[in-house]
Amino acid sequence: MIDRRTLVAGALAAPLSAQARDAAVKGSRAYSESIMVMSVAADGSSAVTLRFCRFPVEGYTWVWCHVLVGQDLYAFTRHDLPAGPERLADGQSATYLAPPLKARLAREGRGPGLSNVRLSADLGFHKSRSAPLGDGPVRGRIEGRFTAERALVAQVLEGRDEVYGRLDAEIRIGGRRLRHTGPAKFHEQRQEAPRFDTPFCYGWLAGADRAATSLLVNQGAAGGWILGGRESAIADLVLDPPGQTRAATWKLKDAPALPGRFEALTRYEIPIHGRAWQGSFVRGEVGGAPVVGVLNDWPGPPDICAAARSRA
Repeated sequence: MIDRRTLVAGALAAPLSAQARDAAVKGSRAYSESIMVMSVAADGSSAVTLRFCRFPVEGYTWVWCHVLVGQDLYAFTRHDLPAGPERLADGQSATYLAPPLKARLAREGRGPGLSNVRLSADLGFHKSRSAPLGDGPVRGRIEGRFTAERALVAQVLEGRDEVYGRLDAEIRIGGRRLRHTGPAKFHEQRQEAPRFDTPFCYGWLAGADRAATSLLVNQGAAGGWILGGRESAIADLVLDPPGQTRAATWKLKDAPALPGRFEALTRYEIPIHGRAWQGSFVRGEVGGAPVVGVLNDWPGPPDICAAARSRA
C-alpha cells in the first residue's frame, strides 16, 4: 500500500488556504451536488475520471481528475475552487465549471433522458498515486464524450442518477497522446447530508453483457446488477478489505448470488479532512465473465467489510 509518510508529507505541502477550505465543508448538512464520469478501457490499458463536487452554500468546488496510462497514474485534486450559489443538478441541462480552472463537465437531460455529456480538462497533474492537493508539474489535456446507454433503476442513494454508457476521449499527458475508448458510467448526486462522514465502498463494474453499481455501508448494501439486459437489485455485498486483490459476493434480491474476484490496475489516495480516501481502477471477473471498473473506499471505523461478513 502507499507509504503513509508520503501521503502526510504531501498533505502538509498543500497550501494552507486549500487545507482551510477543505475543512470548511466538513460535516456540513447544507445542500451539495456532484457530477462524475469514470471509464476504464476493456483491456485495462487506460482509465479516466473527472469529478466536480459543488458546495453552493459554503462557496467551494472540489475537482478531481485522474488518468491512467499503462502503469502511470496522473492525478489532479483541488478543494479550494469557487462555487456560486446556484444549484445545477436539478436543471434539464447543466454545465459544471470552476473558473479560473480549465475544466468542464456538461450534460443535457437527466437520468434515463441523459444525453450529450461532454468533458474537457487542461490541468497540471502530479504523476503520483498519493498526490497532494493542488496543481502539479505535468501538463495534461482531455477532451471526451460520454454516450449514455442505460440508466440504473435500483437506487444507490436518494437524489442520485447512475447511467451506464461509453466514453471516447483524446488524451495528451506526460508527453504521450492516446485515444481512450471504454465502458463508462455517469453519475450526479444531490444531497443535504455530510459528505465523507461515514465509511463506504463504492463500486462500478462493466463487461460485455453486464454492469453494476454498488454501495456498501455498515448497515448493508444497495445498487443493482444488469445481467444480459435484465436488472437485479442488490440485497447485500460481502467484500474483502481494500487491497491489491479483492473477492466479492453480491446477494441479489431476485437472482442467485454473484461471485467476483478483482486485481487493482492501480491504487491511489486523495487527502480529505486529514485522512486518505482510497481509490482503485480494477479488472477481474464476475460470474465467470471479464469486467473492469473501480472500487473506491472511505475506510472506517467501523469496519464495514467485517460487518458484511458477520451478516453472511
